[in-house]
Amino acid sequence: MIVKIRRLIINKIRHLSLARLCIIFCLLIILFTSYIYGLVEVSSHQVVINILPSNEIQIDNDYFLKNVENQIIPKSEKTNQSKYDHLNDKKIKSFFIRVNENRELIERLLTEAESKHAADTKNSYLSLINERHEKLKKEMEKELELLKKEEEKNKNNKNDANQDNNDDDDEDEDETRIDPKDLKVKTTLNDDESVSREEIISFLKLEKVNRKSKHAKSVEELLLEYKIHDKNNQYDLNYLPGIWKMYHRKINELKLDNDLTNVKKVLKSMSSLPVISCVEKERGTQIKLILTLSDGTEVLVKPMKVARNYETPPDHFYFVDFERHHAEIAAFHVDWLMGFYRVPPTVGRVFNMTTELMQKAEPDLERTFFVSPGGNLCFTGHCSYYCDSTHATCGKPKDRMEGSVQLMLPGKPVVKWDTARHPYRRTYTKRKKAEWETNDDYCEKTVFKNTIYHSKHFLDLIDLSVFDFITSNMDRHHYERMISLGNDSFMIHLDNGRSFGKIYSDELSILAPFKQCCLIRYSTFKRLQYLYENGFSKLLDHSLKVDPLYPILTDDHLKSVDRRLILLFKEVIKCVDKKGLLNVIIDDGY
Repeated sequence: MIVKIRRLIINKIRHLSLARLCIIFCLLIILFTSYIYGLVEVSSHQVVINILPSNEIQIDNDYFLKNVENQIIPKSEKTNQSKYDHLNDKKIKSFFIRVNENRELIERLLTEAESKHAADTKNSYLSLINERHEKLKKEMEKELELLKKEEEKNKNNKNDANQDNNDDDDEDEDETRIDPKDLKVKTTLNDDESVSREEIISFLKLEKVNRKSKHAKSVEELLLEYKIHDKNNQYDLNYLPGIWKMYHRKINELKLDNDLTNVKKVLKSMSSLPVISCVEKERGTQIKLILTLSDGTEVLVKPMKVARNYETPPDHFYFVDFERHHAEIAAFHVDWLMGFYRVPPTVGRVFNMTTELMQKAEPDLERTFFVSPGGNLCFTGHCSYYCDSTHATCGKPKDRMEGSVQLMLPGKPVVKWDTARHPYRRTYTKRKKAEWETNDDYCEKTVFKNTIYHSKHFLDLIDLSVFDFITSNMDRHHYERMISLGNDSFMIHLDNGRSFGKIYSDELSILAPFKQCCLIRYSTFKRLQYLYENGFSKLLDHSLKVDPLYPILTDDHLKSVDRRLILLFKEVIKCVDKKGLLNVIIDDGY
């Protein structure tokens, strides 16, 4: 059979003229050249021809550092077609047109009467909370007074020997008592009370009215305030590490510093400056290091634990997953592209474990270093989960170790932080589910009633859930704010090491805050539209090229970002169909 086929082919070739053979040969060369340059893509079931238009968008390596306010959404609906574009979804494109047609209604300011009504309603809830708090404090103070009187009577009626023993008992009791002054305000309304969706929307729109007269406090102002009490001038800008002048002082109530020049300098210094000390970060399930660089800058390092293409096993819970150094780097770039500016500058770096870590480490940490049977330098450190020889952090190869380096933000005494429990926190147990996972009305019956979220915090929370969904981060149990900057200070998107764990699947439960509340910030929506129209994954890949450890994400990770963005818009459309456009997309002025 094979011989017959061979003869048939030879006979056919003999009958072909030389001209025809030349044409076939030229076609094969063209196809081969096109394949090399990416004009033709061959998969197992199809051949795709990608001929890009001449007006392809050019993106420089510093794209992620550009200010969102200066980036104008293109008027033309035509954009380049790359392998990551998903512009064929007509439903999403028509939805963008619908939003644009209703722009004036979305951006409309509340009238004076509407603003006054919203402010009065909001203040009435706050007054009710404060009244109850003061009433509870007074009741506790009365109880304490009665207890003290009874104790004095008992003391007078007992003999000296017994009195000494009772004094010791009383001291133990005093330690467990709560001082009324330390009593925290209960910010949630009672079970039988409720706040309507219309009221929440009016509170959010009121933020846009109030923002005109509001000043965004900065860290530089906090330094000036603290300087009055700083007799030794320890917190004078001239005596502080250079990072304070370059970056910290420009942080304000709304965002971290997003100045291009400053951030580029910070990233460069974190990736290259010599290390002068190395200590372990306290607490945590996995090893983290705090390094002090030669200019006094403190950074948080998460060592490489897994490869770029590692995916969380399907049978593993989110709370036992490894933290990934490349996820921290990618999360910083995603945050920049989304225009949030809430993730501290993060960059990749290759460390010499001998000279930069072991020789600079504190004694307790240094004792955990060892050489593995494979001849690589390793260390375990001290933590609650993965700090044993089985899960040691080792050089790849010898004493070379990759890690993410994140700038540590200013803290006490100048800047005070507040840590709050996320209302959509998971249970971190194998069997029990959180209330929001079983109750679809959780948002209206619980979140709406918390007066903390009668402000821009509510849409900050939605922003956080959108960010976590895009990066596939299920490990969001708390959030932090710089409370010294004001009650409306932004939520800082810290601890993203468990992001990008799932590549081929999407965890829609991360979007629960949006799916249940059906509210999203207008500026966030417009920014997501911009990313969608210009190819989120393409922009992200270009952005990541500035990092020394590039490539940071695999092609499949990049595709997952586009896929999740489409899912997000479909959820927005579902909410709009149920609640109405003006009751979902809210312009709060931020």
